Amino acid sequence: MKQYLYPILLLLFLGCKGEAELAMERGIQYYEWEKIEKAILEFKYVIHILSAETGKTHYKQIQLLSRAYHNLAVAYAKKTWYKDALKEAEKAFELIPTDNNRKVIDLIQNKLLSKPESLSSSESANR
Repeated sequence: MKQYLYPILLLLFLGCKGEAELAMERGIQYYEWEKIEKAILEFKYVIHILSAETGKTHYKQIQLLSRAYHNLAVAYAKKTWYKDALKEAEKAFELIPTDNNRKVIDLIQNKLLSKPESLSSSESANR
């Protein structure tokens, strides 16, 4: 009996995803369903969980944290919250400096540079 119980328990333990991974998956799904604000909450929850953990951070956790910041930046950009998006994209790049993270920073900066033109016409309409 023990010879079967230990492998089953090992598979269950290794196969179970953590709370942060599940929240990340929910966030991605919400984003795909165009439920951006719910996606933002899930990505922020991942960041909260991983930031609150003490002790040594494993590379896998750093990757997940960077991905959460990256996804949060993309979600903020989708809402046109470019300043917030840039902050989160920079955090993602700081953790894992990849071309993909750098590309998101560049895209958001370009949106920020082009945004003041569109704001000036809407601001003048509100005055």
